[in-house]
Amino acid sequence: RAKFVPTVFAARQFVNHGHVLVNGKRVNIASYRVKAGDIVSVRERSKNMALVLEALQSGERDTPDYVEVDAKAMTAKFIRAPEFSEVPYPVKMEPSLVIEFYAS
Repeated sequence: RAKFVPTVFAARQFVNHGHVLVNGKRVNIASYRVKAGDIVSVRERSKNMALVLEALQSGERDTPDYVEVDAKAMTAKFIRAPEFSEVPYPVKMEPSLVIEFYAS
């Protein structure tokens, strides 16, 4: 969501290859759960990668309200967990039906 790389798929690979720090510690698990107040940053050695520079120059810099991004420092602060309505899904999802399915 901080748009340090162009796509969600590129972001997963970027994290898996160890280019990301959370609170100054290297993270290589794309499903790592950040908490409110955590700082996510691009490793110093990774800031000059073509993929990162291309994403930062992209005109699309819309970031959600729950993430505070400093594009120059390549850091993002996770402010809060997003509300369900703030998460973009390509289809309409009914959480109650999912819970009902797994509860049975």
